[in-house]
Amino acid sequence: MPSLAIAVTVLDHLESKTMQKHLLIIEDDLEISELFQIIFELEAYCTTFCSIAPDPAFINDLNVHLIIMDIRLVGSKYNGAELCQMFKLQYPQNKTPVLLVSAEADGNILASKYGADGFMYKPFNIDDLLQRVAEMVA
Repeated sequence: MPSLAIAVTVLDHLESKTMQKHLLIIEDDLEISELFQIIFELEAYCTTFCSIAPDPAFINDLNVHLIIMDIRLVGSKYNGAELCQMFKLQYPQNKTPVLLVSAEADGNILASKYGADGFMYKPFNIDDLLQRVAEMVA
């Protein structure tokens, strides 16, 4: 017969898995995507990755807690700022926050102009990134 401690541990594990926050990461740079995957898996986030800008309907259907996207998406029909604006305009009932990231000098201006909920410059400090994500999914 299993002990109460084991049963509680199993329940805690199952509860934490069902309460996991889901992040959609839209990033065309494979190395940065891999870095995001390592960082967020270590922090127990569930992640979905796209290397090109998906359709806003796809984003809406995913039911994620946060969208992190690069402003410059090479090979996509539109950039991350445009995708952010399209998503916000087409699905105003979806309150999923969008965090735009970019190395571009005017990235924060673009993020504000296109309706992003947050912005971070690349390269970023991992602790600052994790803090910002935790605040945005709370």
